[in-house]
Amino acid sequence: MAIRTILKLPKHEKLLRKQSEPVPKVGRRVRALVADLIDTLDTVDGLGLAAPQIGTLERVAVIITGGSDECDPPEEGAVSEIIPLINPQILDEGEPERGYDGCLSIPGLQGYTRRPATLRVRSLDLDGNEVEYHFEGLDARVAHHEIDHLEGVLYLDRIETLEELFYLVEDDEDEDGVAFLPYLEVHPEFRATPDKREGLPTRGVPTIAG
Repeated sequence: MAIRTILKLPKHEKLLRKQSEPVPKVGRRVRALVADLIDTLDTVDGLGLAAPQIGTLERVAVIITGGSDECDPPEEGAVSEIIPLINPQILDEGEPERGYDGCLSIPGLQGYTRRPATLRVRSLDLDGNEVEYHFEGLDARVAHHEIDHLEGVLYLDRIETLEELFYLVEDDEDEDGVAFLPYLEVHPEFRATPDKREGLPTRGVPTIAG
């Protein structure tokens, strides 16, 4: 349908932190929104995208299953599926596991969060029928991340300490690689704060990539 602009922090934080409204019915307009999300996601390195990230506060997202642990899109020939999540509800979730988290709306940063290792979700499909999905591993993390977006929650909210937040920078030793620069090396003034979450860049987040 159309490639849309992905909204980013800090400019669009106010919108990205709003809770999305349920879709009253799945019709042509909602299917067009899903198509826009898919088309937009196809232009970037990511495994999921939610409607708020393109400026629409509705409970719609898409995810790509079968990605790698580095959150790269599935390689050619790998088994993958694009799944629309419309009015998704989490029915059950497994024990949380620690893993990397990043966001197309927060380029240049990545951090460790704890998300469910398994996730059971009820959603509507493109025909308006109720379906259930069982996600595991990285697929569960991606689905959980996108559902967070529909609640106005960013992965930065799940960072437990600034020691687990990193800038993504070019790797001097690998022309095509990326290195991780600890956030606290760039902002050492936050090391001594009483609250380890104080200083999280949820306002005016600086970015160096994207």
